[in-house]
Amino acid sequence: MKHIIAGGLIAAGLLAIPSVPATAQSIDIGPGGVRVDPRSPRERDRDEIRREERREEFRDERRDAIRDDIRRDERRRDLDDDRPPLPPRDRY
Repeated sequence: MKHIIAGGLIAAGLLAIPSVPATAQSIDIGPGGVRVDPRSPRERDRDEIRREERREEFRDERRDAIRDDIRRDERRRDLDDDRPPLPPRDRY
């Protein structure tokens, strides 16, 4: 009797677990060896989108830094233009 009840509980438990679809893996074989990526295609796409967004943010930050450097150099040149020229030196 115990075996029947235990078997029934096990069977009910197996039927109650929802079936999980298998996710595809990415397997790359290259010069560095074999690489297995267990993420689903959706996760890989999401990671690629995040990576691209980070690249764009980095480019924008670099572009802003370069513009700030150019503006700073222009301000320095403007300030230097306002000063009177140095007298010529006989010896250097």
